[in-house]
Amino acid sequence: MNSVKFDYLNILILLFLFSCSNISEKNVEKVESNYYSQGIHNRTVAEWEPALGTLVVWPLSIPHKLAIELANDNHLFTMVENEDARKDAEKWFDEWNISSDNVTFIYANQGVDAWWTRDWGPSAVFTHNNEYTLADGKYIYSTPATGMACNDSLQFLYKDQNNKVELTQIDDDATIPLAKQLGFELMDLPFNNTGGNVLTDGVGTAFSTCIIFSENNYHGIERERFLQLNDSLLGFQQYNIISNFENRGIQHIDCLLKLLDEETILIAEPPNDHELFSVYNDIVSEELSMLKSPYDRPYRILRIKTARYKDELLAAYTNSLILNKTVYVPLFDIPQDSIALKTWEDAMPGYNIKGFKFALEDEPLVTTQLKEHYQTYGWNDGDALHCRTRAIWNPDMLFISVKRIKSIVESSQGNKVYASIIDYSGTGLVENKSELHWKLSGEIKWNSIPLSQIDSENHFFAQIPNQNSGTTIQYYVSAVSASGEKETRPITAPVATYEFSIK
Repeated sequence: MNSVKFDYLNILILLFLFSCSNISEKNVEKVESNYYSQGIHNRTVAEWEPALGTLVVWPLSIPHKLAIELANDNHLFTMVENEDARKDAEKWFDEWNISSDNVTFIYANQGVDAWWTRDWGPSAVFTHNNEYTLADGKYIYSTPATGMACNDSLQFLYKDQNNKVELTQIDDDATIPLAKQLGFELMDLPFNNTGGNVLTDGVGTAFSTCIIFSENNYHGIERERFLQLNDSLLGFQQYNIISNFENRGIQHIDCLLKLLDEETILIAEPPNDHELFSVYNDIVSEELSMLKSPYDRPYRILRIKTARYKDELLAAYTNSLILNKTVYVPLFDIPQDSIALKTWEDAMPGYNIKGFKFALEDEPLVTTQLKEHYQTYGWNDGDALHCRTRAIWNPDMLFISVKRIKSIVESSQGNKVYASIIDYSGTGLVENKSELHWKLSGEIKWNSIPLSQIDSENHFFAQIPNQNSGTTIQYYVSAVSASGEKETRPITAPVATYEFSIK
């Protein structure tokens, strides 16, 4: 009898401990879904994070007006092959009134794919020790293309006279002098990481089309090994592989969609009578709509209507560059251009939206190579503005990611805002300058609440006081580091804000 009581008591204790264990795990999951935790992971920077400027090559493969804007808005890192090329660039920059203070020249050899700094250029990675490094993926084979099926064989755009695939070792090696001349460490990635086909949100999620598996398999890196390397080296804990979307092409995802923030995707929408209309729609309904953001909820999906600009080719409006509160958009000299710019303005409030045509006849400087490649118009459906630019990110940046409140909440629900903040300058956050700002929609004055720290030095929260049903609340988060870096989320706050309504 005593033995039975002892066993029964043990069972109760075990059930209690199991219950506590489950509660603990649920709490951990809840905390993890509210915040980004870099922890032991490396972190690859998202496109919209603070940048020093933009990397391009000389002679230019972009409109000269775009080069002027990039230099005036931030800084132009210009890759030249030698002193003669530098002097030539300086002559033209002076004629275009580009200040020499806004230009840094990088000396490096240029291969067949030098124009596409996006593809061979390096990503910015912060290691788990908060050290800044450039990550250099393999870029050995020139521009593989494939059909829509993920298991289609690769075809290469450039081959030599003996029908051998033309190598791009020169471009692959260009990141070495780039990192050295800028004074940054360089991480050599052992896999293909073609920039136009890799988008990331800065909080551990990446997007690519499935051609990336074919490229790496061709290089000898199998699928599981590729994913494991991306996790350990780039911090991609979640890798969303999307279907190829071109009948035959390079399948770079930046021509299909754009990440606007951690929870928003902008994806192209072809005309109803275009052969790819159903392909794009299926990707939205059967793939993107099924995905969860890092904050464990469906993505907000926006559409940008595209149109034919040459036969059946589609204007690649998603192939735009987001850089420090400005979006640089390629224009294709068709009526749809103005609608595309308006879509970008609606999607990115507070950002400067700038459009750029690229008719070669309007350019003061066009090389023979550029003319032969593009004939009359410089942008292509699979090769536009984003492809030929690459940010150089700020190593002392202040990182912020916010889990926004659901758009509609109950009046009894606590309106808690969660923010992850990392000061990569190492100087520390300015005391009492990490704040949540909120107001009722329509009011002018902002209320400010200091953010409180939780279980990590990088995790913060604040609660907006409960309000009456029927009200809409706008809010944003700000922080300042002792190094002088200031950031808000949304990035263009208070012009842009997060908001929610109370039932």
